[in-house]
Amino acid sequence: MNDTLLLVDDAFISKERSEKLELLIHLVANSSQATIVCGPKGIGKSTLVKALIERKKNAWQHCLLSATADMNFDAIIAQIAEITGEAINNPLKKHNQETSHNKFVLFIDDAGLLVPGVFTQLLEYALKNPSLRLVCNLTPDEIFIKNRTDAIIDECYFIEIPPLSEKQCGDYLLYLATKSTIKLPINAITEHLTATVYRNSQGIPARILEQLPQLVTSKTSDHALLLLIAAVAILVAIALAAQWLSATGHL
Repeated sequence: MNDTLLLVDDAFISKERSEKLELLIHLVANSSQATIVCGPKGIGKSTLVKALIERKKNAWQHCLLSATADMNFDAIIAQIAEITGEAINNPLKKHNQETSHNKFVLFIDDAGLLVPGVFTQLLEYALKNPSLRLVCNLTPDEIFIKNRTDAIIDECYFIEIPPLSEKQCGDYLLYLATKSTIKLPINAITEHLTATVYRNSQGIPARILEQLPQLVTSKTSDHALLLLIAAVAILVAIALAAQWLSATGHL
């Protein structure tokens, strides 16, 4: 697996995704424009953001929020103020005084749930505060909708997360098989199995994880069937041997 990077839990970042992580870090460090991490549901947008947080936890202060339909602009600013310890009307006062060394990164997961207008308010607020960096996760469909309700999204940088290749899908399955909580035998991960999982998942990690219970059940059933066949064969052999011994007078 020399072309992959494995992180905590079941996070799996390919070489290409690692390059996306480096780009995200560069943009946060050097650009005041907001960044959109995009891709279909389950592709690994949140994983990439968490990898950035882990990498920069000692360098940048941050706030990670999961958007909801009732989350408004004031509530988000209040969350920033709670973390920085500053007044709500000026929560980034200290950071703005030390912009070259003191970034504050606001991550919003599932940003497509924000009601129209809130996204625009956030981007305009970020532009007024040079120390603030805004990173949001969106699916392609959500970006399409935001283009209609919050046209300012066109001014953002976009980082698209690529799906895993078939080989990387196999590497991921091998990695998962080494986890103590996963009962998928390593020798069960054949080229045929990998191709099937890849075809069904299209290289999206979350969809690969969804297939694991079925794969484990299938392989367990196959193993049980083999044991049953072997047991039947042994019983038949014993019966034939007994019959032969009886016929020859050895019993």
